[in-house]
Amino acid sequence: MSIISSTKLKIIKELKENPLHGYALAKKLGITISSIYTHLSELEQEGFVTYTVHKRRKTYELTEKGKKLLELLENQ
Repeated sequence: MSIISSTKLKIIKELKENPLHGYALAKKLGITISSIYTHLSELEQEGFVTYTVHKRRKTYELTEKGKKLLELLENQ
């Protein structure tokens, strides 16, 4: 049993490499825009991701808590 869903795990794995905006994440992972933003919002509420705004576009990245979660999950 995993702590988070497989989709959220895919998102944090993508964000481990580089900060990305929601559209790029959705495209890379092959999921809908609305779904990606729902997952990102939930990950943000839990403190695993944060974002910065540049020219009205949110760019998401992992927080330290998110990095620790990913490390924990990759070592299971």
